[in-house]
Amino acid sequence: MSVMEPTVFTVERADGTSLTLRGTRYLPEGFSEDGHSPVAVLFHGFGGNRIDFSGFVVQMARELASRGLVVVTYDRAGHGESDGTFFDTTVSGDVEDALQVVEQARHMSGCDPDNLHFAGLSLGAVICTLLAPKVPGQPKSIALCSTATSYVDEIAGGHIQGKPLSAIEEQGYLDFMGVAMGPAMVEDAGRTDPYGMACGYRGKVLAIHGTKDFIPVDYIRRYEDVYGENMQLKVIEDGDHGFGNVKHREMVMPALGDFVAEQAGL
Repeated sequence: MSVMEPTVFTVERADGTSLTLRGTRYLPEGFSEDGHSPVAVLFHGFGGNRIDFSGFVVQMARELASRGLVVVTYDRAGHGESDGTFFDTTVSGDVEDALQVVEQARHMSGCDPDNLHFAGLSLGAVICTLLAPKVPGQPKSIALCSTATSYVDEIAGGHIQGKPLSAIEEQGYLDFMGVAMGPAMVEDAGRTDPYGMACGYRGKVLAIHGTKDFIPVDYIRRYEDVYGENMQLKVIEDGDHGFGNVKHREMVMPALGDFVAEQAGL
């Protein structure tokens, strides 16, 4: 059984502000501060947190910790318990923050900084793809679940997850499930090429996607042009966005665990 403990990360923004991002560290059985355990950093979905949809990120973390990895989860800026506001959230800002979080996480006591892995859900999976080529040394693997690559096209079409973006002009914000999203996310998406910006990553990739996800599988197949033979695609028949039933979770979690453990040499 893994041990959970709270952890915090400090990130410095380009405008000189400092933010505290709050997270959880999952330690594998037999963990030693003097050891060299592989480390995985997990990324939650848009508007979510380090627990995420019906505990998806927690399940990922426990699965990987049970395989012998130190696992780090955290609430991105403006999400969960972390500093910042959802109004200002952007994917590019999340990636810049993540670069700092990853460097702090991989150099924690007991971790092997060169045996690094990423996994994410929905927009968190997109962040994995944009982050991986930027990280010094690059992670050995990235695991992508229900990757929300369509978000750029959705925003260009004037909506996000079915919600009209016209609300931002009309009232100054979009009510996204009880939190206010501002124009920064829209402007940032207009400058983002999710496939082009994912190029340059040389490690192994596992993408898991459901046939009943509101994001068509064809969006994920386009990553095959980016990653080539380094990418495995696992399609879950009737799987929805986030794999919201027990049967599908029982397929996703072991597949993810097997993949990351193999790449980690466990």
